Amino acid sequence: MINVRHLQQRLNAVLISLTLLHAVFAVNAGAAELPLVRIAHGAFSEKIAVMWVGAEQGIFRKHGVNVEVIAIRTGPQTMAALASGDIQIAYTIPGSVVSAAASGMDVAFFGGIINLAEGDFMGGRNIHRPEDLRAKRLGVQSIGGGTWSNSMLAIEYLGLEPNRDKITVLVIGDTPILAQALLGGSIEAAYLTYGYSKPLKDKGFPLLLDMAKAPIPYQGLAPATRRSYIRQNPQLIDSLMRGFVESIAFIHKPANKEIVMKTLMKNLRLKNPQEAESGYESLQWMYTLDIKPNVPGIANMARLLALGNPKVKSVKMEDVVDEAPWQRLEKSAFYRGLTAAAKK
Repeated sequence: MINVRHLQQRLNAVLISLTLLHAVFAVNAGAAELPLVRIAHGAFSEKIAVMWVGAEQGIFRKHGVNVEVIAIRTGPQTMAALASGDIQIAYTIPGSVVSAAASGMDVAFFGGIINLAEGDFMGGRNIHRPEDLRAKRLGVQSIGGGTWSNSMLAIEYLGLEPNRDKITVLVIGDTPILAQALLGGSIEAAYLTYGYSKPLKDKGFPLLLDMAKAPIPYQGLAPATRRSYIRQNPQLIDSLMRGFVESIAFIHKPANKEIVMKTLMKNLRLKNPQEAESGYESLQWMYTLDIKPNVPGIANMARLLALGNPKVKSVKMEDVVDEAPWQRLEKSAFYRGLTAAAKK
């Protein structure tokens, strides 16, 4: 004999389970529907924190975009990936964008994250004055890259000229490798981010120039993409811009220091909190909520590049900068609220 009541209870339980499963699948499906944007960078420093924090803390997802942060070793490789569609955004420097534009690629910055010169231009153990770098070896990550750009600006500011002063520029590797090369004596000068220069300064290595203290027009790492992508995806670009500034606000908030430090340690593969401390502190002034592209800084970098690539002289700044996304962000209630909260 069938127990109707028992059967009804089992049916109810099955229906509840199916309803819960449907809800779970619906949530997952909704999450999966967020547009995926791959952002590539070639740097290996605390300056990538805005991307790491924004992705890991769900800030970009909050604004309707699923961001994947990818490391690509060089600027030319990043531009090639952007041209092919393998990535959608390059978090890069003017050297990469201006050089690509000079070769015919339709690419432009739509924001600015690091809008000032920063980092330390360090000398080797036996370097005491800038003049001591004559006929010495300078290490960089790549010719035309961010490390090279900062090094050339530092040398110029210090009154030196690579060809005249017989300074040999060697492609060594990224920042950790440059720091080790300087420590080991295989080079006599290198530009280092603050997180990597501090241990060397503690060991007595000479600081030749703190870039942040020099009045050098500069555009550092900033988001760039194809102009066609900006035109076709204005809402997505606006979501990224909101994600950038909210991630910066998150990094600036003292209560989030431990989270940001852990993010730096994980992504930079640091061994202890002390190694991340100087990088974290530099982010407090290096990042601002004003993420408008720095046109004079981009023009200054184009001037440097033109010394070795005459094609760069044909690139106009309006061709490699799109300020419309910044203008929309600046006028939004969201941005006004975020900046007002930051001032309290």
